Amino acid sequence: MIPWSVTIEEIRSGNEGGVEPLCAAVSECARAQLFQSVEPQAVDDYVQEVLMIVLAAIHSGELRNPECLMGFVRTVTHRQVTVHIRRAIISRRRLISVESTDLPRAPSHESPEARLRLLERVAAIKSVLERICPRDREILTRFYYEEQDSRQICREMQLTPTQFRLYKSRALAKCSELRQSTRPLRIA
Repeated sequence: MIPWSVTIEEIRSGNEGGVEPLCAAVSECARAQLFQSVEPQAVDDYVQEVLMIVLAAIHSGELRNPECLMGFVRTVTHRQVTVHIRRAIISRRRLISVESTDLPRAPSHESPEARLRLLERVAAIKSVLERICPRDREILTRFYYEEQDSRQICREMQLTPTQFRLYKSRALAKCSELRQSTRPLRIA
């Protein structure tokens, strides 16, 4: 077993000799998981991303326990796979299948009822967003509406990844709570 505490201290002190064993370990650990979920031509790119995230965490001191390094690598890899899957889902939603369009007709989402429902949903979302704090509103808007990367949001808002996840989850819970409290009761 590699003494990760020595390797991490070397990296923190600026000695690039510690990067090589870390790179090999990250590559070995992340590749298997990435090959199951990511296109083969993208695996090297994702391994590099995982390595950069791990190095940034080491340099910033976010990785406090060196013995947890490989668990941290697995978590980062899992999150990168999740990001990849989310991006794939979003891009698939934007594609229209040629086989599914037999005759040109007005899409059901353009019916007056559908437009009214959409306007009502948008108004409800805006109302809820106006009732949460500006920081949480900005995080939710940038992440979900503008589809910005969480690292970009963290960098520009000067948040750690942990703060970002915590603020985002609390904001979502608050929005859900506010939405439930403003939703009219339905009588069956």
